[in-house]
Amino acid sequence: MHLKKALNISAAALAVGVLAFLAVQPGGGPAVGTPAPEFRLADLSGRTATLAEYKGKVVLLDFWATWCSTCEAELPDLKAVHRRFAKDDFVLLAASLDEGGPEVVARYASEKALPYRVLFGDQNTAGAYRIFGLPTKYLIDRDGIISRKYLDGVPLPDLERDIQAQLDRRPS
Repeated sequence: MHLKKALNISAAALAVGVLAFLAVQPGGGPAVGTPAPEFRLADLSGRTATLAEYKGKVVLLDFWATWCSTCEAELPDLKAVHRRFAKDDFVLLAASLDEGGPEVVARYASEKALPYRVLFGDQNTAGAYRIFGLPTKYLIDRDGIISRKYLDGVPLPDLERDIQAQLDRRPS
């Protein structure tokens, strides 16, 4: 009888462990349906950006780097998304995880004519979002809840559809 009880306790412990594991999506990071981690990051002009300042807006948070070829390949799509939704309650924040320093990122952003807000990511933010590969994007709804996570590139029609779906939803 004690063995059966021990097995039940072990099964329960395993179930708790599995649920904890499932609290993050494949690839790591906060799960869809959970609050997006807050951050405080400087932008190209030296101003501080926080996620909280965008409450009520749909946010696409893009983690990228100047040396990332996939990141560069998707720039036309990100510019298109920015243009299409700029008049809506939408913002694209591009958090660079470059180690080359602010000058490298600023020069790249200028050369590529990035029309959206570029931030200097840090280890704390990368850790909070569990960034292990670039690009990685999070679509965050008006209430600060993660609605989608994209690893690697994402087709433009899918990204536009997901953003539009969030813009069509009203905040809770």
